[in-house]
Amino acid sequence: MPTRLFQTITLVSTLVVAASLSAMTAAEAGSGRPGYVTADSAWGNGSISAPVRYTKRGAQVRLPRGTWIYCVRRCSETLRRQTVDFWESHGPQAIDAGPGYLNFLFRR
Repeated sequence: MPTRLFQTITLVSTLVVAASLSAMTAAEAGSGRPGYVTADSAWGNGSISAPVRYTKRGAQVRLPRGTWIYCVRRCSETLRRQTVDFWESHGPQAIDAGPGYLNFLFRR
């Protein structure tokens, strides 16, 4: 009897995990088309859609010239930062610049 209960619990937990993974995949798609994301500019530079593929090491999004890059947080955010908001997202003056960027202030 305990073996049968264990098998039932294993089956139910496997189904729950599979359902949550498919829900995450659908939520990542964002635009309603499986395997695609849409990124809207935070600075009013427009929007862009691109395909997404899932590899063993994680999700990748394709840039306009065909390069596939790994998604950092969300694929739509990675696509936005690498395309429509490129200049606003890179360098020491970027709003969300992380540690490692130096900002020199020269005063007289």
